[in-house]
Amino acid sequence: MSADTRYAIVGTGNIGSALARVFARAGVEVSIANTRGPGSISELAASWGSTVRAVTLTEALASDVIFMAIPFGAVETFGNALPDWNGKIVVDTTNAHYAPNAGDILKGRLSSQYAAEVLPGAQIVKGFNHLPAQTLAAEVPSGQGKRVVFVSSDSGEASSQIAELARTLGLSPVELGRIDEGGRLIEVPGVLVLRNFTEQPLT
Repeated sequence: MSADTRYAIVGTGNIGSALARVFARAGVEVSIANTRGPGSISELAASWGSTVRAVTLTEALASDVIFMAIPFGAVETFGNALPDWNGKIVVDTTNAHYAPNAGDILKGRLSSQYAAEVLPGAQIVKGFNHLPAQTLAAEVPSGQGKRVVFVSSDSGEASSQIAELARTLGLSPVELGRIDEGGRLIEVPGVLVLRNFTEQPLT
């Protein structure tokens, strides 16, 4: 990805905080925001280091790549935050399975298919959602490889860009192809959910 690419995390719950730690550990600059404003997370952001910056939601939405780390029930409201999402890559980290009334909302669709509808113009990438937050945030002990993350998108370009970012973050990405195929595997109760794999170094 371009050195000028701007990254943001929207959501400061378990997954948003885990992602912030991953970015901080890799020394990659990222903004983080929630609906309560930067004052509510400035102290927490400071604990992650200088590469994580608490900003307003408006500032975060101006980024090129946005990690949507919010409850599934808030996705529609999040989609309304911009009139259109053209030019944005949105990484969907949600898990609709645990949300009240998810079945009534999805009507047989996968969560990322629903996200694509309510974020018109965005390139949706499913990823960073198959592990518990504490596992995602934890550093793999030295010499034991890199943690595997799965990436799925209907846009091959967006998938490649997020896979490249994952490598920059010190992770080992596995691209699964289209959301209706590979993406299905990392949505609860998909077979790759909670699979904590590491890529072992060659010896």
